[in-house]
Amino acid sequence: MSKSAIGVIGVGLMGAGMAHRLLAAGHPVHVVAHRNRAPVDALLDRGAQEAPDGTALLDRCDVLLTCLPNADVVEILADALVPSFRAGQIWIDTTTSRPGTSVQLAERLGERDAIFADAPVTGGPPQAEAGTLASLVGCVEQHCPAIEAIVGTYSKTIRRFGAPGSGHAAKLLNNLVTQGTMILLSDAYQCAAKIGVDPQALYDVMMTGAARSGTLQNAVGPALEGNYAGAKFTIANAAKDLRYAEALLAQSAPSRAPLAAVLADRLSALARAGHGDDFVSTMLKPETS
Repeated sequence: MSKSAIGVIGVGLMGAGMAHRLLAAGHPVHVVAHRNRAPVDALLDRGAQEAPDGTALLDRCDVLLTCLPNADVVEILADALVPSFRAGQIWIDTTTSRPGTSVQLAERLGERDAIFADAPVTGGPPQAEAGTLASLVGCVEQHCPAIEAIVGTYSKTIRRFGAPGSGHAAKLLNNLVTQGTMILLSDAYQCAAKIGVDPQALYDVMMTGAARSGTLQNAVGPALEGNYAGAKFTIANAAKDLRYAEALLAQSAPSRAPLAAVLADRLSALARAGHGDDFVSTMLKPETS
């Protein structure tokens, strides 16, 4: 039985790993140019095909998979591509996007008898390459098997959260916790350095108690050895995600939104100061405050 042809737009740190897993699973993969040519060429070396633009890519594929910087880019792409969707084609968006954007896209594609699913992921580039990401899916229930067949090539865990938009809502809540934790950890370890508290001892204790988390292990552990790239997620992206989370809370639980706003402000200030492209784990550096 032939595998669905997949078009991938956004082969950056995460998208490239997903595309490699799709190729390994036997799917014909088509890509378009990326600002960083290296991952495109690496995929072409493994058998992917390059399309000149998104419309040509969509014409060759059964499924479009996107991994883009933000919801605004998704919406611009949608305006260009939605008119070209055929009945039965699927768009799976793994961007950390606004839930409302996903709801609107599902409606627009539904008018063309096409399918939309939001399926952002948790995990980083190593997990994408290894196929051990977690996918947070929002889609019509009857479409779930078709979505799982694709995202299952790069995901160890797949959960459907409800209708289109719910996957992105779940991802924003997840990132509110993870990036909030990152900020708290950076504050705690900046303070420890200034008052003479042994950071290694603090880490050892945290790793044995309720403060233990993946963020603690992935970011602080390497930082104690001088490696501030343990959490490979940029400050600019984290700021964007917390802005989206703030808007989600303001709409659904207004009394809970102020803290998200404070956290987003912290990250936005760092981005304005020139740290937007730095990984969030660099907030542990004494000079990044």
